[in-house]
Amino acid sequence: MAQESEMSSKNTLPSVDLMSCQHGGEMIPSIAIERIISLRDEGIRVYLDGIDKLRKARDLMQQAGGCQYLYDYDKAVESAIKWSDTTPDQAETAISRVIDGKIWDRLMTETGMYTLMSNKQRQEWDRQVAGKEMPPITLDNVMSTFRHLNASKADTFTQGLIDIFKSLSWDYKTNNPCMFGKRIIIAPLLDVWRSGWVRFSSDGHTKIDDLARPFYVLDGRNVPDYRVSDGAKLDAFFSENQFNGKVFECDYFSVRYYKKGSAHITFKRPDLVEKINNLVASHYPGMLPPRV
Repeated sequence: MAQESEMSSKNTLPSVDLMSCQHGGEMIPSIAIERIISLRDEGIRVYLDGIDKLRKARDLMQQAGGCQYLYDYDKAVESAIKWSDTTPDQAETAISRVIDGKIWDRLMTETGMYTLMSNKQRQEWDRQVAGKEMPPITLDNVMSTFRHLNASKADTFTQGLIDIFKSLSWDYKTNNPCMFGKRIIIAPLLDVWRSGWVRFSSDGHTKIDDLARPFYVLDGRNVPDYRVSDGAKLDAFFSENQFNGKVFECDYFSVRYYKKGSAHITFKRPDLVEKINNLVASHYPGMLPPRV
């Protein structure tokens, strides 16, 4: 018994006597160091186990979303840990929003729905996915959403064409608000600064891609990725040539741009232009003027 008491005392930190005899108080209680170290070691073990599980969870979600990075994943984890009153439902909702947005984006890309949308439609879709109305990823939600999108894809494509019409400048006689002719004028295509500096704008990049998209679709070709699209090629062309008089050429149109920021677009495929005009006419019957 005496030996057990001696071993216990060896593993207990001695208290500090602050000359209690002078102050009439008690000594500071002894501290059980074994208990503290045990809690510390177990806490680290659980922490590392949690880190491993969080990494595995992130890897699984990245595979589901088809992405290499989950934006806001770290923030969702931090929030779930930071507030002690966070409920499991709140934590699940926060992390679900992180991964579900990625999955919706993947599904839209891999089904080809994005290729039918104008930039305006894409922005509206992204706004909905980023907002509170984003439906969670469930089999029923995915199937019902894509049944609706597939049933209305012709309208989606046609509305994208109309968005292109609306984005054009109608200050020029060559532009008709209800149809494409042989040539259109886009303004602005370039950013023009007061200092005289000019650059090909990201908005111009988008306008060229929006304009080219229906030609690719109606020609039965894959719409190129944004990084190698006609807008990207025109951007590189402008950087190399600036205003040396050269005209940018792509499969479906040529682009002659000017220092004031506008550009003349001349179409090369009248058969596809006619298809585009027929689609708009079918959506808005009676709106096309006599052919010119």
